Amino acid sequence: MSDSVLDIKKDNKLGQLKAILYLLQTNLEDFKDEVDSSYELLKVGERTALSKKIEQKIENPIQDIFEFSSKIDLQVNAIIDKVIKSFFKKNAKIIDSAFKTKESLKDLHYSIVLKEDNIDNRTKLFSFLDNFDLMDISQKHPVYFQFIPKKLIDKINYKEEIKLD
Repeated sequence: MSDSVLDIKKDNKLGQLKAILYLLQTNLEDFKDEVDSSYELLKVGERTALSKKIEQKIENPIQDIFEFSSKIDLQVNAIIDKVIKSFFKKNAKIIDSAFKTKESLKDLHYSIVLKEDNIDNRTKLFSFLDNFDLMDISQKHPVYFQFIPKKLIDKINYKEEIKLD
Protein backbone atom coordinates (compact mmCIF):
# COMPACT_ATOMS: atom_id res chain seq x y z
CA MET A 1 0.00 0.00 0.00
CA SER A 2 1.34 3.43 -0.83
CA ASP A 3 2.06 6.07 1.78
CA SER A 4 -0.67 8.35 0.43
CA VAL A 5 -3.33 5.64 0.96
CA LEU A 6 -2.12 5.11 4.54
CA ASP A 7 -2.21 8.87 5.14
CA ILE A 8 -5.80 9.04 3.85
CA LYS A 9 -6.83 6.19 6.20
CA LYS A 10 -5.13 7.96 9.12
CA ASP A 11 -6.87 11.25 8.19
CA ASN A 12 -10.21 9.41 7.96
CA LYS A 13 -9.77 7.86 11.40
CA LEU A 14 -8.62 11.17 12.82
CA GLY A 15 -11.69 12.88 11.38
CA GLN A 16 -13.98 10.22 12.82
CA LEU A 17 -12.30 10.47 16.20
CA LYS A 18 -12.70 14.26 16.21
CA ALA A 19 -16.40 13.96 15.29
CA ILE A 20 -17.04 11.41 18.04
CA LEU A 21 -15.21 13.49 20.63
CA TYR A 22 -17.16 16.60 19.59
CA LEU A 23 -20.47 14.75 19.97
CA LEU A 24 -19.40 13.42 23.37
CA GLN A 25 -18.36 16.88 24.46
CA THR A 26 -21.69 18.37 23.37
CA ASN A 27 -23.73 15.64 25.06
CA LEU A 28 -21.67 15.86 28.24
CA GLU A 29 -22.14 19.63 28.35
CA ASP A 30 -25.90 19.16 28.02
CA PHE A 31 -25.85 16.50 30.74
CA LYS A 32 -23.71 18.72 32.99
CA ASP A 33 -26.27 21.51 32.59
CA GLU A 34 -29.04 19.10 33.59
CA VAL A 35 -27.03 17.91 36.60
CA ASP A 36 -26.28 21.49 37.66
CA SER A 37 -29.92 22.55 37.45
CA SER A 38 -31.04 19.40 39.31
CA TYR A 39 -28.54 20.14 42.06
CA GLU A 40 -29.64 23.76 42.42
CA LEU A 41 -33.34 22.81 42.43
CA LEU A 42 -32.71 20.11 45.03
CA LYS A 43 -31.28 22.79 47.35
CA VAL A 44 -34.74 24.43 47.40
CA GLY A 45 -36.56 21.12 47.72
CA GLU A 46 -37.54 20.56 44.08
CA ARG A 47 -36.83 17.28 42.35
CA THR A 48 -36.22 17.01 38.62
CA ALA A 49 -36.73 13.86 36.57
CA LEU A 50 -32.99 13.20 36.89
CA SER A 51 -32.94 13.51 40.68
CA LYS A 52 -36.07 11.32 40.96
CA LYS A 53 -34.43 8.66 38.80
CA ILE A 54 -31.26 8.74 40.89
CA GLU A 55 -33.37 8.47 44.05
CA GLN A 56 -35.07 5.35 42.66
CA LYS A 57 -31.69 3.80 41.93
CA ILE A 58 -30.55 4.51 45.49
CA GLU A 59 -33.71 3.00 46.98
CA ASN A 60 -33.60 -0.19 44.89
CA PRO A 61 -30.29 -0.72 43.07
CA ILE A 62 -30.91 -4.45 42.51
CA GLN A 63 -34.08 -3.75 40.50
CA ASP A 64 -32.00 -2.41 37.60
CA ILE A 65 -30.00 -5.61 37.45
CA PHE A 66 -33.16 -7.72 37.30
CA GLU A 67 -34.76 -5.46 34.68
CA PHE A 68 -31.61 -5.59 32.57
CA SER A 69 -31.43 -9.37 32.91
CA SER A 70 -35.08 -9.68 31.87
CA LYS A 71 -34.50 -7.49 28.82
CA ILE A 72 -31.57 -9.67 27.78
CA ASP A 73 -33.67 -12.83 28.26
CA LEU A 74 -36.41 -11.39 26.04
CA GLN A 75 -33.90 -10.49 23.35
CA VAL A 76 -32.30 -13.95 23.49
CA ASN A 77 -35.75 -15.55 23.20
CA ALA A 78 -36.52 -13.36 20.18
CA ILE A 79 -33.28 -14.46 18.49
CA ILE A 80 -33.94 -18.13 19.25
CA ASP A 81 -37.49 -17.73 17.94
CA LYS A 82 -36.18 -16.32 14.65
CA VAL A 83 -33.71 -19.19 14.30
CA ILE A 84 -36.48 -21.74 14.90
CA LYS A 85 -38.83 -20.06 12.43
CA SER A 86 -36.05 -20.09 9.85
CA PHE A 87 -35.47 -23.78 10.56
CA PHE A 88 -39.19 -24.47 10.07
CA LYS A 89 -39.17 -22.57 6.76
CA LYS A 90 -36.17 -24.57 5.54
CA ASN A 91 -38.10 -27.74 6.37
CA ALA A 92 -41.41 -26.59 4.90
CA LYS A 93 -41.43 -29.59 2.58
CA ILE A 94 -42.19 -31.85 5.57
CA ILE A 95 -44.15 -29.37 7.76
CA ASP A 96 -47.83 -28.74 7.06
CA SER A 97 -48.09 -25.97 9.65
CA ALA A 98 -46.32 -24.74 12.75
CA PHE A 99 -47.48 -22.65 15.68
CA LYS A 100 -45.86 -20.83 18.53
CA THR A 101 -48.10 -22.07 21.32
CA LYS A 102 -46.56 -20.70 24.45
CA GLU A 103 -43.83 -18.36 25.49
CA SER A 104 -42.60 -17.42 28.91
CA LEU A 105 -39.67 -15.31 29.95
CA LYS A 106 -37.28 -18.16 29.30
CA ASP A 107 -38.86 -20.99 27.31
CA LEU A 108 -40.46 -21.40 23.90
CA HIS A 109 -43.12 -23.96 22.88
CA TYR A 110 -44.06 -24.91 19.33
CA SER A 111 -46.75 -27.19 17.96
CA ILE A 112 -45.99 -28.78 14.61
CA VAL A 113 -48.27 -30.52 12.13
CA LEU A 114 -46.27 -32.70 9.77
CA LYS A 115 -47.36 -33.34 6.19
CA GLU A 116 -46.53 -36.96 6.80
CA ASP A 117 -46.17 -37.87 10.46
CA ASN A 118 -43.46 -40.53 10.52
CA ILE A 119 -40.27 -41.24 12.41
CA ASP A 120 -38.02 -39.86 9.64
CA ASN A 121 -39.74 -36.47 9.60
CA ARG A 122 -39.82 -36.28 13.38
CA THR A 123 -36.12 -37.20 13.51
CA LYS A 124 -35.27 -34.32 11.15
CA LEU A 125 -36.93 -31.87 13.52
CA PHE A 126 -35.62 -33.50 16.67
CA SER A 127 -32.09 -33.27 15.29
CA PHE A 128 -32.42 -29.48 15.60
CA LEU A 129 -33.45 -29.85 19.25
CA ASP A 130 -30.62 -32.31 19.89
CA ASN A 131 -28.09 -29.80 18.57
CA PHE A 132 -29.74 -26.97 20.48
CA ASP A 133 -29.67 -29.00 23.70
CA LEU A 134 -25.90 -29.37 23.37
CA MET A 135 -25.49 -25.60 23.76
CA ASP A 136 -25.34 -24.01 27.21
CA ILE A 137 -28.11 -21.60 26.28
CA SER A 138 -30.64 -24.44 26.20
CA GLN A 139 -30.46 -24.72 29.98
CA LYS A 140 -31.66 -21.16 30.47
CA HIS A 141 -33.85 -20.94 27.36
CA PRO A 142 -35.40 -24.36 26.69
CA VAL A 143 -37.29 -25.06 23.47
CA TYR A 144 -40.09 -27.60 23.17
CA PHE A 145 -41.63 -29.18 20.07
CA GLN A 146 -45.00 -30.91 20.17
CA PHE A 147 -46.35 -32.85 17.20
CA ILE A 148 -50.07 -32.53 16.56
CA PRO A 149 -52.15 -34.72 14.22
CA LYS A 150 -53.74 -32.89 11.25
CA LYS A 151 -57.24 -33.72 12.49
CA LEU A 152 -56.61 -31.70 15.68
CA ILE A 153 -55.23 -28.62 13.96
CA ASP A 154 -58.34 -26.54 14.70
CA LYS A 155 -58.02 -27.31 18.43
CA ILE A 156 -54.53 -25.83 18.77
CA ASN A 157 -54.50 -22.88 21.13
CA TYR A 158 -51.70 -20.82 19.69
CA LYS A 159 -50.10 -17.46 20.15
CA GLU A 160 -48.81 -17.17 16.59
CA GLU A 161 -49.08 -19.15 13.37
CA ILE A 162 -45.69 -19.43 11.73
CA LYS A 163 -45.61 -18.63 8.02
CA LEU A 164 -43.64 -21.27 6.18
CA ASP A 165 -43.49 -19.60 2.77
